[in-house]
Amino acid sequence: MRFLFFLLDFIVFFLTAAFVITVRSSGSWDLLYFLNNCKVLVPVFIVNIILLLIFSFYDLRRSYKRHSNRFVELSTAFIVSFVVSAAGIYFGLNLFHIPTPKTNLLLILLIFYCYIFLSRNLYRLLHFSQTKVVCLGTSRTLNRLREVWKKAPNFKVIYDFKSVEEIPQGLDVNDIDFLVVSNNILEQDNNTAKIIFDNFVSKNVICLTDLALFEYIFSRLAKETLRNATWLIKDIANKKKNSVYPIIKRIFDVLFALCLLPVFLPLGIIIYFLVLFIDKQNPIFFQERVGIGGKAIQICKFRTMIIGTETPTKVGKVLRKFRLDEIPQLINILDGNISVVGPRPIWMKEYEFLKEYIPAHSLRNVVKPGLTGWSQLNFKAPPVYVVLETPKFENDFQKHVYFRDAFVRLAYDVWYVKNASFMLDLEIMLKTAKRAFIRDKKLSE
Repeated sequence: MRFLFFLLDFIVFFLTAAFVITVRSSGSWDLLYFLNNCKVLVPVFIVNIILLLIFSFYDLRRSYKRHSNRFVELSTAFIVSFVVSAAGIYFGLNLFHIPTPKTNLLLILLIFYCYIFLSRNLYRLLHFSQTKVVCLGTSRTLNRLREVWKKAPNFKVIYDFKSVEEIPQGLDVNDIDFLVVSNNILEQDNNTAKIIFDNFVSKNVICLTDLALFEYIFSRLAKETLRNATWLIKDIANKKKNSVYPIIKRIFDVLFALCLLPVFLPLGIIIYFLVLFIDKQNPIFFQERVGIGGKAIQICKFRTMIIGTETPTKVGKVLRKFRLDEIPQLINILDGNISVVGPRPIWMKEYEFLKEYIPAHSLRNVVKPGLTGWSQLNFKAPPVYVVLETPKFENDFQKHVYFRDAFVRLAYDVWYVKNASFMLDLEIMLKTAKRAFIRDKKLSE
């Protein structure tokens, strides 16, 4: 579906461009003139696709509910697109020798972004219009899905059966769009599957487990999934390794680090001396983190905390806010200890502690850790209480928050392990620039 939207966006963008150029040229059509303009319009289109991807306008799975800030995000994308495109055209005119009026560009982008707004809203209305759901069973995951459907006016739960015994004989399934079954009831009652096949599957009703639907909607695993050994063995431990993807990823990591080192070297030198003279501390330090396979690795960072405490320094507050303390990790990428994209490497002591309490926590180490990752994009940074030999919890609430957040982080990380691909890595990289300006408290859990 994402590819179809991309293709449709491509067609609409260049049809819009042809229409605007024709109208602005006194209604006369000149193919050669249009093709010359395409030398500029193609880069403009690429810029817009990147911006739409960054602002999640190709993330169709989350279009089931209205977002109050979508218009603001679209407006931001439009402004950035126009500024970048106009600047590119201004500085590139002498190179291409193409008279491309900025008025044409403004009209093309205005029409195109109006189409984007209307097309995404139309998709949401049509795709999720009057979706009638039947629930079967009980679970925390199914309860979470019920909360989602209450906020999404296009969904309607028409039947909510706690057990198969509640399903009436001769149930009319013509108006049912899909059935959501609790994974618990499938595992506990062997007769459940037969009843579902007879009453729903044989009558062409789509059936999903609550765990699968939760994963699809939230792009992370449910807590019950992480505790389900059968699912973990089937979907993660038994996953066929791709022999080409790691090679491509490693080549990309090296090229990425080599390209960014000259860019960030001057900034890194400035940060080095700011930390040295303002915070009066050794600017560079190494931390022991967990790498692929659970092996210990040394991560290089700019110092942002007062030595021996958890108090940020003056410069450190700014560095941590914009993730600038991570710049030295470009060296780690070249060394091969980490990748550009992957689960963030956590402290070894924290990892050893969490392994004792969270099942399958070691699954996040199936792939190489990264400079940025899926959980960093979608979830706030969890609190770290494991600084010394033993965890420091001041009360039970802190302990609850710690484990809850650790579970959510793991849910995103294992989802990435399951779905890792070059295109997903590219999406994460592009969205990381936007994430640097989003406060943790604005991220949903």
